[in-house]
Amino acid sequence: MNQVLAIAQISRTAMPVRVHTGPVLSNKTVIFAWEDGGHLALLSSAVHGPWAHLYSSTLRTDLQYTPTDCFETFPTPQITTRMETAGDTLDAYRRPVMLERQLGLTALYKQVHNNEVGDSEIARLREIHVEIDRAVTDAYGWDDISLDHGFHETAQGVRFTISASARREVLERLLELNHQRHAEEEAGGVTAAKGRRTARKGGGAIQAPLFGP
Repeated sequence: MNQVLAIAQISRTAMPVRVHTGPVLSNKTVIFAWEDGGHLALLSSAVHGPWAHLYSSTLRTDLQYTPTDCFETFPTPQITTRMETAGDTLDAYRRPVMLERQLGLTALYKQVHNNEVGDSEIARLREIHVEIDRAVTDAYGWDDISLDHGFHETAQGVRFTISASARREVLERLLELNHQRHAEEEAGGVTAAKGRRTARKGGGAIQAPLFGP
């Protein structure tokens, strides 16, 4: 592989980026052996984000991304052409904006989440994230959820994301899907002995959480 997807293990954004495989990658990054736009869209979406925040620990105010807790239990959909296109669009657009403004991911997304920043480049980034979220929920067959994108209060502060009610609905459906896939794996003899998590999609049933905003 020439590229892989990476998320900083401790960050405020928990946003994935494509990185080249030539350099030795830091042990402070979580590496996903994918380079396609579909998985980039999935990991960048407001479907994966709330799940990751709910099931990962935090270090001060930063998310500490824990693959065994927030990814191996995450029930992924089939990657669609719409997701591929949305993820590739994000990567192609965001990279030159970061280079032009000399910003890293954290500084860039501070602007995305700031409702006082409304220049055309940041507005376009928000539009791309809206399309990513719609593409991902469509892949799950959840086109009945009203996402209501805007500047909403979250446990991480005000974010440009889907509404609190949409986040709760998404988390409830993910949890239900997690339990369904775990039951299917148990029935098929796939789940590891004594409740250990498996690296298969949606592996490992988890307890019902107390949903926050």
